Amino acid sequence: MTSIIFDLDGTLVDSAVVLRDIGNTLLSELGLRPMTTEEARRYIGNGAKVFVEKMLCARDALDPETFAGNFARYSVLYAAAPGETNIRFPHVDETLRALAAEGYRLALCTNKPTAPTDVLLAAHEWADLFGAVVCGDTLQVRKPHPEPLHEAARQLGEPPVIYVGDSEVDAAAADAAGYPFFLYTEGYRSEPPDTLAHDVAFADFRELPEKIRTFISTR
Repeated sequence: MTSIIFDLDGTLVDSAVVLRDIGNTLLSELGLRPMTTEEARRYIGNGAKVFVEKMLCARDALDPETFAGNFARYSVLYAAAPGETNIRFPHVDETLRALAAEGYRLALCTNKPTAPTDVLLAAHEWADLFGAVVCGDTLQVRKPHPEPLHEAARQLGEPPVIYVGDSEVDAAAADAAGYPFFLYTEGYRSEPPDTLAHDVAFADFRELPEKIRTFISTR
């Protein structure tokens, strides 16, 4: 049976508002101007450390001597944020459960750190749906490096794999890993969806099971 590996932020959940609020707490403590939701959305995708780097750089406040302390504070705030503040995209929950019921093996591959990922999965009662969870701090590398995707596939037993994501980072990771890429067009990216290399695009999670079945049948 085919394995389906999912990205998290921008694919399964809309996390822009909660990440904005976490970042703005730190910015307020540092006496810096807050982020908008759109600004936060632009910084999502390469992991928490890059998010904080971009947030501070935009305010001319990225200082190598203080960054470690600022990132540690951000990490504490991030881990403490309620998981349900990451809002599920429409029909994600029912689709994940339908795919699992059909016998697909599901995995998660995210650049989000482990602590907030675990909180989110528990809040949405998703922990038992995924046979593998690879986070941004699981390995020494993060997406777009292919190894996180390969690690998720190994944990599932390395059957044929489809990767589902939303961003340039996801498209690059899928290409590097050699996996078919299903693009969720309603997520986060800097460029229009049609500029990203992908095998299948979809805007509604209710379409995903049939698109997967159709894709597999033509391989």
